[in-house]
Amino acid sequence: MDSYAYHDTPTDEEMLDWLGRLHGGEIITNTLGQPITMPSDYHWRNDLVWVDQQLKAMANARHALDHKRLIQPEAFGAETVMLAPDPLLDALTTVFTVLVTMFKKTDIGQHYRPSPYATRFLWAFGQCGNLHETGFRQPPAMSRQAAEQVVTDLSQRLEAWYQSMEQPDFAYECNRNRRNSRDNYKRLCELMEALFECHSRLMVVRVDLGYSEFDSPYIGYETARYHREQLCHAFNTHPLFNHLLGYAWKLEWQPKKGFHYHFIFFFDGHQCQEDITKARLISEMWAKAITGDQGHPWNCNLDAEQTYHYNAMGCIDYHDTAKQRGLFKLAKYLTKIDEYAAMLVNGRTFQTSRKPGSQDGPRRGRPRLY
Repeated sequence: MDSYAYHDTPTDEEMLDWLGRLHGGEIITNTLGQPITMPSDYHWRNDLVWVDQQLKAMANARHALDHKRLIQPEAFGAETVMLAPDPLLDALTTVFTVLVTMFKKTDIGQHYRPSPYATRFLWAFGQCGNLHETGFRQPPAMSRQAAEQVVTDLSQRLEAWYQSMEQPDFAYECNRNRRNSRDNYKRLCELMEALFECHSRLMVVRVDLGYSEFDSPYIGYETARYHREQLCHAFNTHPLFNHLLGYAWKLEWQPKKGFHYHFIFFFDGHQCQEDITKARLISEMWAKAITGDQGHPWNCNLDAEQTYHYNAMGCIDYHDTAKQRGLFKLAKYLTKIDEYAAMLVNGRTFQTSRKPGSQDGPRRGRPRLY
């Protein structure tokens, strides 16, 4: 039996130890029936996403705490009272416990960036004694007057949180991801336009580089970044990328897929023709040489004509305006807003190669007629 199980109110250290073991390695069974330990980072990432979803739902609903329904006698005829179970209070307690554990009581939060909703929640509730008692200890019975004060304090903090989200700076912070998406789209479009200015034909290759269902929960951001850096290093060393003119990548995270990259490559279309083969070879490099068989790639060029309404894969000539429109629609998709990655990653989540400039020399070949 745990040491703190003998008394009703565990200390902060004991509660944190319990939380650490709760997310310290859950034993689950894989598809082969083998017991495996799920890493703690996997749970904390999912917790942070879940908290953000809960906060958004609470912010949209704007429910208030009901004093009369919350304050109930501890027992029939008792003078002391307790706070009755309540969906809103339960949500506040759970969100408080996760956020305070991650960003105030431990160093777990150094790996993540709380959303604007979470930042303001910590501002409003971070020093709330009642949620601390409820979340980390056994909530005590109290007098009705004390209970009224507790509910009043919770209501005032809740209203302060609601009002903080009406301030202009909150809207500005919430739009940060939208601004980043817009800036990333502009950068990718400028790269593609510059490449077409210098080259009359591009071969476009797109691959999605993730991890197997078994391995994805174990892959944290640092590992995914290292694998991506290894692939980018190969751009300058491996003959597979001899005619690479430019590229862009975007990191995303999803609960089931975990961290994964979307890559788009632009090769010299006069030197490279087999786009499906090129995508397959890059995928195989990711799966085997880069990730050691942990990788799970997807060749987007395979059956692209049947898969995508606006196909922008393969070779595109500078005068093929229809296919170029598809390419710019693809750029919009590749730079779409991803709030999860913004919360779970402190580093860069999008990058393009350098645009070709005048120092690269004049465009080779005959002058264009149009």
